[in-house]
Amino acid sequence: MKPAPGCPVRFFYRDEYVYDVLEAGYRHTFDVNRPKRIRDGLIQVGAVGADAFHEAPPVSDQQLLLVHTKDYLESIKDPDTLARSLLLDPSHPWDERLLEPFRFAAGGTVAAARMAATERLLCVNLGGGFHHAQADKTEGFCAIADVAIATRLLQRDRRVERVLIVDLDYHHGNGNALIFADDESVFTYSMHTVNWCWITKRNNRDVLLPPHASDEVYLKALSESLPDVVDAFDPELAFYVAGSDPFIEDVLGDCDMSEEGMLERDRFVTGQLWGRGIPTVVVTAGGYGESSWRIYVNYFKWLLEHEAGR
Repeated sequence: MKPAPGCPVRFFYRDEYVYDVLEAGYRHTFDVNRPKRIRDGLIQVGAVGADAFHEAPPVSDQQLLLVHTKDYLESIKDPDTLARSLLLDPSHPWDERLLEPFRFAAGGTVAAARMAATERLLCVNLGGGFHHAQADKTEGFCAIADVAIATRLLQRDRRVERVLIVDLDYHHGNGNALIFADDESVFTYSMHTVNWCWITKRNNRDVLLPPHASDEVYLKALSESLPDVVDAFDPELAFYVAGSDPFIEDVLGDCDMSEEGMLERDRFVTGQLWGRGIPTVVVTAGGYGESSWRIYVNYFKWLLEHEAGR
């Protein structure tokens, strides 16, 4: 089954998001099959049909250069260089396919943003959210700054002017913050436990959480900070970087959020963005361990039921 007629939720996914690499170190904790697990999970619970997912082309070099430097782009096309920057096993014979999941997932974010802005919809990309990538640097398993590229593209094409990035990944959304450090047309909001950079512009807010933040602590900090940002900035488009790593079962984060608390988080953010009529793009970002995919299935199933009025 597809979403009910008139339901303003669109999903983006394609199999190229997944590249089953041999991984080492901390990156081994990331489930590279997660986009497919989310897609399959939504189909299995009857939330959508197999034909409900839009496929987008990979992000182009021209689009990448809206954010990334030419030298950096050339460097990540070299598989060995990219593997080292992603903390992958250097003894593995990497090839050009290593960059493909980033290109295709970033293409999904770009297409989702275009559709959301043009048709005033809520669009979900089952990949993307590479929020540590910077103009000339791979960091935190992120090679392509997909949200920044989509933002710059839509601003260039005069589709939108004011863009809000709400980043609730466990880790600081430092890449987007640094890319837009001198751009007041983009508000970067991030709630995390440790700052990875310091931004002094007006339209940036970093909300610091204590270690082992519970549902109550986390949701209180969110409810006391995000609504004021949305009120004051009045964005024309919003990105929700919906990292699942505040979940208590995450193997890298130390938040103590329950599965129910994570869903309440996602409901609240959706209400603050899409509930106010702001075209919204959801990207999945970080989440480490075998249970990460469940957080997204819970959210997206609720989203479809809520928007379809069931």
